[in-house]
Amino acid sequence: MSPSRFFCFIFGLVLISNTPCLFAASEATTAVLVDKKTNSLHVVQYDTQRYKILKTYHATLGQVKGDKEQENDLKTPEGIYTFNSLLTPPSLQKKFGVMSFAINFPNAFDQLAGRTGSGIMLHATNEPERLKKNYDSQGCVVVKNEEIEAIKPFIRLGLTPILIFSELTDEYLSPGIDPKIKDFFSGWISDWQGKSIDKYIDHYHSDFSAQGKNKAAWKQFKTELNRRYSSIEIQPEDVRFYRHPKYSVVTFTQNYRSKLKSGGWGHRSRGTKILYIAEENNQSKIIAETFTQMMW
Repeated sequence: MSPSRFFCFIFGLVLISNTPCLFAASEATTAVLVDKKTNSLHVVQYDTQRYKILKTYHATLGQVKGDKEQENDLKTPEGIYTFNSLLTPPSLQKKFGVMSFAINFPNAFDQLAGRTGSGIMLHATNEPERLKKNYDSQGCVVVKNEEIEAIKPFIRLGLTPILIFSELTDEYLSPGIDPKIKDFFSGWISDWQGKSIDKYIDHYHSDFSAQGKNKAAWKQFKTELNRRYSSIEIQPEDVRFYRHPKYSVVTFTQNYRSKLKSGGWGHRSRGTKILYIAEENNQSKIIAETFTQMMW
């Protein structure tokens, strides 16, 4: 699956004007789900109605139970992450087996929550006896050598999510059925393209932070852009919705382009946008967002 086709939206399927593929699913998308209660790792195919489980393996987790809070607490983090690198021997230490996938903990949400740590991975081991234990890692997710080799074809770096749950209940096996999140995303896109700055900024959490800007600075930044541009288009593709008890995530390919009031092009970019959505006063709000630009 090519990076340009992966992201359309993490949680929705409604058509927005000038965004014809907002909720179109171009290709099959896979994800990894980890259930800490049962020490299970599931490789799944994304479907808005319900994940389709393709493979299931036993996973050895952090020696200390609970959600990771700080460096060296020996806990496995809980949340929605992506894999950002792959290592194999000889670059990989022998104790990690035939390969390891680094997990982007702490992500933007974790950083805002003050969580710290590093080196969290999905990896194998050169000590098979460890895998007979449920809790024997320093916070990583550990499977057998042959199992991680079977998982590898389903992982695309920077794209494939790994969702780690304290308990994977039936509710969270249906990722994209929440109309509240779908409507929220649609409204955010519409208000951004319509340059409705007050409505647009109302989609953001009071604790929002991105690109070194808090909510007030973000509003000022976007207000200045609105003054410069006569029009803004987002054209989201491959939107995916992911749900977790702590927060929701929306991912999509963002095709941004703007026009200057003089008539020329302002800014054009294409890349992966990730929205972290948390509740504030019983309303969905964007608490963090990231953008990774793709090469044209």
